[in-house]
Amino acid sequence: MSSADRLVGTAQIVSEFGTSRPRISEWSNTPDSGFPAVAHTEGRKQFWRYNEVAAFFAQRAPKKRALPAAVLEADQDELLTKRQVAELLGYTRTSTIDAYLRDRPGYFPEPDEDIDGQKWRRGTVVSWATDRPGKGRRSSAPAAARPAVSADGDPDELLGTAEVAALLGYGSTASFSSALYQGRIPELPEPDAQVKEEGSRGPARKKWRRATVVAAARKRGVLPPADQDENEDLVGAAEAARILGYSNADSLISALGHGLLPDLKQPDGYEYRRGSSGRPRQQRWKRSRLEDLAARRSSPS
Repeated sequence: MSSADRLVGTAQIVSEFGTSRPRISEWSNTPDSGFPAVAHTEGRKQFWRYNEVAAFFAQRAPKKRALPAAVLEADQDELLTKRQVAELLGYTRTSTIDAYLRDRPGYFPEPDEDIDGQKWRRGTVVSWATDRPGKGRRSSAPAAARPAVSADGDPDELLGTAEVAALLGYGSTASFSSALYQGRIPELPEPDAQVKEEGSRGPARKKWRRATVVAAARKRGVLPPADQDENEDLVGAAEAARILGYSNADSLISALGHGLLPDLKQPDGYEYRRGSSGRPRQQRWKRSRLEDLAARRSSPS
């Protein structure tokens, strides 16, 4: 599906563009804000066209945060509490940091220590603030390439966080670790093992059996169900609309919302946003199923 066809809701805009629900509501209710008009509604939920939202944020220049010289000259290895980090960054509440960690995996650095509460080294925070990613898809540095991991390998092989992140569709190990720490991957059970690397002074590493991770990936929709042919053609709302004779994806979604297509109420799969908490992003249907329905709809009763 192209960005012109893709619709996004408030939660997706908050997660991807680093804003807040109140700001979206404020922009939507201010005619001269430049924020795009609502493209589709489902009850009280509102949806916007992704390409228009992306263009809006692209026009908003990212703000650079200047840190006082005293902060830059202080001990960069000193561990700071969450309250101290918030004060250093000029935030009035620690909830801002909580929101970063919860809603934007990989955006804010993970704590350098989490024994008696989360703590960050001053240098970690200063580095982030200095090279802070702007709004939208910008990032301060390219993410490390994820390893290529097959779902068909030895089911009992133990996989580390990098391999698990790849199988679950996360863009980086950091974003996976953040989501795991926040409890946002309920499909993934506790590690199957804690392995201490030989010669390492660090803590034991979490490991999961490949079969455990594959099962979680299937539950999340990152991998198709075990009984589904991976090569089977699943299509989204835009293509489904074309097959069924609707003018566009919005018309199809509206018909679904009004119960006019009961045969499609249950989709055959979902496209998940990489690294999401597990909620489906877009519904998918088997092409053969849609074509059968189209044939029945066009046949004389």
